[in-house]
Amino acid sequence: MRGLVRLLGWGAVVVAIAGIAAHHSGLVSNLASRVASFTPVLILVGVLGLVLLLFARAWISAAVAVLVVAVGVLSQAPLYRGVDEQVSDSDLTVMQANIFLGRADPDALVSRVRDSDVDVLTVIELTPDAVGALERAGLRRALPFAFLHPRDGGGGAGIYARAPLTDGQLLRGFELSNLHARLSFPNRRPISVYALHPLPPYPEPSWRWDAELRELRSILSADAAPLIIGADANSTYDHRAFRLLLSGSDAPDSPQLTDAAEHLGSGIVATYPAGRPYPSLLALDRVLTRNGPTPTSFRRIDLPGSDHHGVLATVRL
Repeated sequence: MRGLVRLLGWGAVVVAIAGIAAHHSGLVSNLASRVASFTPVLILVGVLGLVLLLFARAWISAAVAVLVVAVGVLSQAPLYRGVDEQVSDSDLTVMQANIFLGRADPDALVSRVRDSDVDVLTVIELTPDAVGALERAGLRRALPFAFLHPRDGGGGAGIYARAPLTDGQLLRGFELSNLHARLSFPNRRPISVYALHPLPPYPEPSWRWDAELRELRSILSADAAPLIIGADANSTYDHRAFRLLLSGSDAPDSPQLTDAAEHLGSGIVATYPAGRPYPSLLALDRVLTRNGPTPTSFRRIDLPGSDHHGVLATVRL
């Protein structure tokens, strides 16, 4: 019996090692990206393995398991070491919402926008029908300015704002709609606002996902304006390609993107999947900033009818 428990314990530790290796390796493959997506869960499996090895009194194996779990915890630690920011009435409120092929409840979404005094809303998977439904629900009364590129299916996107939006642009070379516009305030430098939706690493060929993240990295690095980004990143912190996107260009002095969840130490704010009998597992929806705007709060919100939770952030300008 003790031998079986030891074997199960080692199996669980090996699973954790696979997750940690995928986190650090940056290997571009469907399998590696799938494993990296679930690294935090696999680390917890490693903790279970440690318990089993202790139960089996396999002391040397348990010591190895402690080392593995420690390395895994360290890989997640940056998500929990944040800055204690103060929220101000002058902060901009930013909401990111993937509305699941346009199926999210438009009235619930607009109510959330109003109740939270949202200033900027980025919408992913925006369909032509959803544009009309959101307008009938009163979204344009709350956020009168918009740059939209709706598409049937999951490829559409939109930016809604309380202040004027100019220079709307569909970023070229991407399978799904990735948008950019400039948000203008009186007596203030325009802010670049992006609604981003790169391809997922699976079931798509993973090299296309990696190529799109690299292209976004290049585009964002070339934008010297203050940036606010709402994204369904289709990547987690455990994908090295996403961490490279945050790091900016390879130039030593290149400013990094600030991920609101990481900056504030919010941990793993999982937003996908929603509406299932089990908890959300993947932190896909993000608010990112750079060149001045600083996140001061970040939290997950419900989006009835969607397979994603939304996220809501306040940003100090």
